[in-house]
Amino acid sequence: MAGEIPIVLTATVIPNGVTAAASNPEKRLAEYLAALKFYLSFAPVFFLENSGYPLEAHPEFRQTDRLRVRRFMPSANPGRGKGYQEFEMLDAWISSEVSPPDQWLKISGRYQILNISTLLAECRRAADISLIIDQVRRTSMARTYFFCARTEFYAGTMKGLYRQCDDRTGEWIERVLYRILRSADRVRSFSTQPRIVATAGGSGAAFPTGRGQWVCKQALRRLNQLVDKRQLWYSK
Repeated sequence: MAGEIPIVLTATVIPNGVTAAASNPEKRLAEYLAALKFYLSFAPVFFLENSGYPLEAHPEFRQTDRLRVRRFMPSANPGRGKGYQEFEMLDAWISSEVSPPDQWLKISGRYQILNISTLLAECRRAADISLIIDQVRRTSMARTYFFCARTEFYAGTMKGLYRQCDDRTGEWIERVLYRILRSADRVRSFSTQPRIVATAGGSGAAFPTGRGQWVCKQALRRLNQLVDKRQLWYSK
């Protein structure tokens, strides 16, 4: 993995105590496998899973020089939501990885980002940035389905953050993280609009993938970057 920015895919094959539109384990597994196959052609991958699903039954998850599979116990507090569980797993990964990468691009595991090569190139150019993440000013939320973090920054600023999350009271990870990042240095949004192929786990709604829509959003993002590189001033 030397010289490359690995992709960290977070996965929960069997949802743990979370109401999700995409809840069928077989379908979720198929989406994870498709995403894994897609990303391995662009970068090394750490695949993190926290539901106890028997991944060893599938040869696609066999460890290689390009693929590292890391498995974690299901959360003891599933009622606090998917963000709590996902960042609990990311913390466990950072703590247990013998030689964690200096920088990594985290993606929710069922999502395929069609322009991933452009996003990875942007991450490589960001030598002076600790965290690249889209933060939306109008909603006061950070988009956690993909972000590029330096391990030192994650460990010093984001680790343990999941303990403040509780979806039942509206303390979603997106809101908690947004508040924390207000006082953080060297944080900015992506200059590249992602083209995502996925259905949202909570609502079941598909991300729009039309090129025309993407071109419009990319132009809007570039205009936004002229006045504010840290936050997005539009909600979608």
